[in-house]
Amino acid sequence: MVNGASFQRGIVPNSWATILGTNLSTTTTNWNNAIVNGALPTTLGGVTVTIGGKPAYLYYVSPTQINLLVPDVGAGPVSVTVAVAGAANNAFTAVSAIAHGPAFFLWPGSQAVATRQNFSLAAKAGTFGGAATVAAKPGDVIILWGTGFGSTNPATPVGTVVPSDKTYTTSTAPTVTINNIPAKVFGAALAPGFAGLYQVAIQVPASLADGDWPIVATIGGVQSPTGVVLSVHQ
Repeated sequence: MVNGASFQRGIVPNSWATILGTNLSTTTTNWNNAIVNGALPTTLGGVTVTIGGKPAYLYYVSPTQINLLVPDVGAGPVSVTVAVAGAANNAFTAVSAIAHGPAFFLWPGSQAVATRQNFSLAAKAGTFGGAATVAAKPGDVIILWGTGFGSTNPATPVGTVVPSDKTYTTSTAPTVTINNIPAKVFGAALAPGFAGLYQVAIQVPASLADGDWPIVATIGGVQSPTGVVLSVHQ
């Protein structure tokens, strides 16, 4: 069981995680037709997952992979059980972080998922075949997309799609560096209409030269994984 964005070990309450294995499901499906009145499903394709005694919210199930939203569990080792059609596997243990485990979702080339304010893709040219992409420019204001950025004010909605009538700002402000240069952070909040998905709005440092530069977020003293880049091109 790993972080759903970085695929590194460790999970965070109310954020995305992935379970990898075999015989995890007898079908492949997602929650697109299973969300009722904003409530996220805890059963999908006959599969249930329990983490720390609480049901997880299931986005995608297949025989080899489950993507889910971690329930509001405590910190430390937690027991995880996958059940298919009522038959449970042997429980295994995952480690839940105290509050933060920030990670950016990734595009090809270990690029952090980033968009402009008009939601056009901020990615190097050629990232996706048949789709025009333009790298971020020095001075651009962009939105980074991630998970594991912790609690919000107001409190994070649990088990539901994030409403659009409020702004769920992270309780602790993150910092972001690109090639070790601090970026201006305008704010970080849960994305409305989604679940467990955080938007971090930044300004790319004007001093950056062209290149694929390492990008790291820090919140609550916890850094996002290394090896992630933002492509910058004038």
